[in-house]
Amino acid sequence: MATKTAQTVRAYGGKSRTTLLVFGLIMAAIYGGSLFATKFIPTIPGITWLRPGNMLSELFAANFGWTGSLAVMFGNSFGDLLGGQFNPVSLWWVLPLELVFTALIIYWGVTDPSLRTTRGKIEWVIFAVVLQGLLTGFGIAFFVCYVQNFAPQSLFGTIGWTITLNEGIPAIVAGVIQYALFPRIVRMGLWLGRDLDTSNVPKELLAELRK
Repeated sequence: MATKTAQTVRAYGGKSRTTLLVFGLIMAAIYGGSLFATKFIPTIPGITWLRPGNMLSELFAANFGWTGSLAVMFGNSFGDLLGGQFNPVSLWWVLPLELVFTALIIYWGVTDPSLRTTRGKIEWVIFAVVLQGLLTGFGIAFFVCYVQNFAPQSLFGTIGWTITLNEGIPAIVAGVIQYALFPRIVRMGLWLGRDLDTSNVPKELLAELRK
């Protein structure tokens, strides 16, 4: 009975639900605060701004899976709240877009999050830089131009490509950081991403990190 009870209060990665909740809230606060920090540098006034903090979305999703992805989703709205651009009406579109296109696509797509293999590097470019950038950028552009009618439809391409670059360029930097960060996160027991034993991370690297 005790064993069964213990199993019911455990989440993935050997962490309790309470631990995951606290960890997720901390990441959401860090992500939202990092976005707000550059709010004073608009690229399209009233819509988006220079956001180097976007690189955290790839790192959180790749290394912390669903917990990190949910933190990205709520952290983005927290950043909007801090910057005075929070719009509860748009949450039905923005929240799932941030969860799936900005975060989970990386968690699902990058099968070698160590980026030690050619495959891992190509996956990062495809899923973290290109697809993540395009889907987030043009997903938001479609909403503000065609659904919310907040901006003229003639600006759809401008808004889409601007946000795509805002997402994609930091993702390139995030890849360099991911390469350096991966061993430390695994060694510290903080890994919450995909199952490394069924991933494409080199087996010899995993063996070394688990010594």
